[in-house]
Amino acid sequence: MKVNSFLAAALMAVFFTSCQKDENDVTQPVVTNEEELITTLKVNLSADSATRIFQFRDPDGEGGANGTTDTIYMQAGKVYQCSLQFLNESNPAKVIDITTEIREEADDHLVCFDASDAVITRTDKDSKGLGVGLASEWVSSATGRGTITIRLRHQPGLKDGSCGIGETDIEVVFPVVVQ
Repeated sequence: MKVNSFLAAALMAVFFTSCQKDENDVTQPVVTNEEELITTLKVNLSADSATRIFQFRDPDGEGGANGTTDTIYMQAGKVYQCSLQFLNESNPAKVIDITTEIREEADDHLVCFDASDAVITRTDKDSKGLGVGLASEWVSSATGRGTITIRLRHQPGLKDGSCGIGETDIEVVFPVVVQ
């Protein structure tokens, strides 16, 4: 009987100590800001009362099938108002608009543009007066072909208006044709 009591007590001690969380256990990841899945980037370009939508879509997310990227068509020397929309469309029954979260956390996000065929200026600001990039003005160049790279940078506590800091949430290279 003493052996059974001792064995039961030993098993209970092992069970209870194995369930306690070790504060120094580095195998337990600490999630400070879970990254959202962004499967779609919509570029809404407006000029002369007309809006055209160009998009990147990768419904199954990174690592599955390749995504599709539209070619952006613009007219030479024209001024466009642009708005961006970031979506999670991995579940067609429940599309999540990530743009709302980016807008709410504007102090921690920056959209960066690298354009060979347009001059792009961010027109929206965060609480510190720094650009965000969900809204922008695009002035197209002369006729030709090139690219526009759009990168959403996550910069919690780091944002200073530059694109060289933080982590990239999504980066898309759009082919561009200026006619």
